[in-house]
Amino acid sequence: MINFIPQWQSRFNRDTPDSDLQPKADPPKTIDLKTIGLGLNEPVHALDKNASKSTITDKSFYNDQPLSEQLIEAIDLDPNSLKIDWNKPGDAYEPKLPVLKARRITDASGDGSLAEVFEDGALRINFNSEGWPEYFNEIQISDRVQRVEHDASVNASVTAKDLETGETIDLGTQRVEPGQGSFLVNLKDKLNAVSTGSLRDHYSIQVDFSGGYDNRPLDSFSEAITLIKPMEYGSNHLGDETSNKFNYSDVGSAIGSARIFKGRGGTDYLNLEGIRSSDVLSFNGGAGINPATASDLGQQAFYGGTVFDTLSLKNGDELYLQGIERLRFSDVTIDLTPNIDTTSNRQWNTQVMDVNGAWRFNTGSDDVVLVSLDTGFDANAAGDADVHGDLNHAVNRTATNTVDPADDDPDHGHKAMSVMAAAHDGSEVAGVAPDASLWAYNLYAGGTNLYEAIESAMDQRQTNQRLVFQGGIQGEGWWTNGSTRDELINLLGSTAETGFFSIAAGNGGPGGEPFSDPNYLNSVSGVAQAESQFGNIASVGALQFTGQAREDDLINVTGTDLASYSNRGSNLTLVAPTDNWSINNSSGNVVGFGGTSSANPNLAGVAALVWSENTQINGEELREILIGSAMDLGASGFDNTFGSGLVNAESAMRRAHALDQNQELASFWMNNEFMA
Repeated sequence: MINFIPQWQSRFNRDTPDSDLQPKADPPKTIDLKTIGLGLNEPVHALDKNASKSTITDKSFYNDQPLSEQLIEAIDLDPNSLKIDWNKPGDAYEPKLPVLKARRITDASGDGSLAEVFEDGALRINFNSEGWPEYFNEIQISDRVQRVEHDASVNASVTAKDLETGETIDLGTQRVEPGQGSFLVNLKDKLNAVSTGSLRDHYSIQVDFSGGYDNRPLDSFSEAITLIKPMEYGSNHLGDETSNKFNYSDVGSAIGSARIFKGRGGTDYLNLEGIRSSDVLSFNGGAGINPATASDLGQQAFYGGTVFDTLSLKNGDELYLQGIERLRFSDVTIDLTPNIDTTSNRQWNTQVMDVNGAWRFNTGSDDVVLVSLDTGFDANAAGDADVHGDLNHAVNRTATNTVDPADDDPDHGHKAMSVMAAAHDGSEVAGVAPDASLWAYNLYAGGTNLYEAIESAMDQRQTNQRLVFQGGIQGEGWWTNGSTRDELINLLGSTAETGFFSIAAGNGGPGGEPFSDPNYLNSVSGVAQAESQFGNIASVGALQFTGQAREDDLINVTGTDLASYSNRGSNLTLVAPTDNWSINNSSGNVVGFGGTSSANPNLAGVAALVWSENTQINGEELREILIGSAMDLGASGFDNTFGSGLVNAESAMRRAHALDQNQELASFWMNNEFMA
């Protein structure tokens, strides 16, 4: 094993964490429910009210892995190959770059460090054409004395010279307009930040402008930048669906000046060892860090096709953060989640999908409508819709259902709508997208059919509105519910621009109700199969927790697995939490709600949040973002058990925000390759 830990780094030699402090939880117990009908009452696991509670101490962040192994894991190469001088790490190889009063070549991320750029980042080239000669836009006379107007656009060529090796790299040539003022240069896969003794390299960027009918020189300038390779790999930088505890330490400028921490699901902590809150230079563009306003978005930094919280320290280190809920300084712990609804603290679905982080961006909007294709609302004694106050914003598009409780669950639709859209009022449950518009359709007794419901919603949509359909519809019978199969396929095909469908994968496996599907291992059920044909349809499997623990009084999971009954296969798109708390009707009773019919409202709610952030994308692009941002579970990449993984609200939201704020910069990375 490599061993190069200097004396001053001995703080990394930690004991193994105390096993008594590790979260423990008993397996969930099963509640027996009557399950008859078309998938309206599914088995549900009891949410563990006796989940273990862990205390956050310094030991919670101890890592017994040697520093050498941590570094190899974090930077994906052996630091020994850099021949670092550990007595003065990085300093001996740092050239004295000129200090510029004004820069024309800057980091495009917007994180405030104008001359320092992360590897695979982007540059912004600023220029002023006012002093350029007039000849590039003049009209020339041809040999036949004809007036010929030449294109007034300009060629901008950019090269980079490695100041250590002298190598010159072509960064491309692009056409710019004289009055454009600036343009972007994508550095992805073009420049290497690794140099002798450091994960930092220095380049001189040369920019040359030419134009006119004979492509004459117009302007030229060069400036130096520092390219930095961030630590971003390994268990201390990348989390999972559980609560993760990351540790930051100052390891010197040679290797540690840039870090990327991605917490993803669960309540995630970043412990800043030996750092006080007063040691923060800036957070999200603001001077220092203010605990009272830290959850505000501020100035987000662009990198890897998405945006990050940016924590800049006075020691020169720069930290990019996603999915981090708590910053633990030596003097104070700062909560980065907005104070919206404390009832979400006990909901494992909002924690495991990182919804709390997404709520920093929005909680839904009138421009996005959640359309429930389910049982709609039951009738109360007066014959009116039996709706709880948390769903008063719902528009009931059909008659109340006349479902006989002895046959099916008349409150099934109410439960699903509460999961995805219940108001945040400090009671009952907190919906995923409480401020999205909500329409209820009853597809069961006393209501309409599937075809007419979809057609009605599309007809009533305002020009600016996007529709997210939540369908607790499983089984082959729905293909011909009010239409032929071909007619329904044609209707679904017409919705790609303004519609998105989140459809239950089906409960055809062992323990599922109300029917057994012998093909449940190979395919999802019914209309959910259309995800293979249309890019705006997602089939949703049911993810269960295998244990729970409280972190800072928030319910988190200690493990997850696909529900045994959940359909799977090559046409499973994503998985989302089942066994959620829900509101059954106007009584306000909070009850467990299970099955894939409980999973798809979670995905629908997340889709509504993401679309509310950027309504310029279409339904197919929305699904791409949800897939690209999902947390991989099981086998690496897509698999038939978890599809593309667990939906992650914050990660998807950040991609949509990046595309909305600067589409050109965000589009340097595709929806299936951005940093998630």
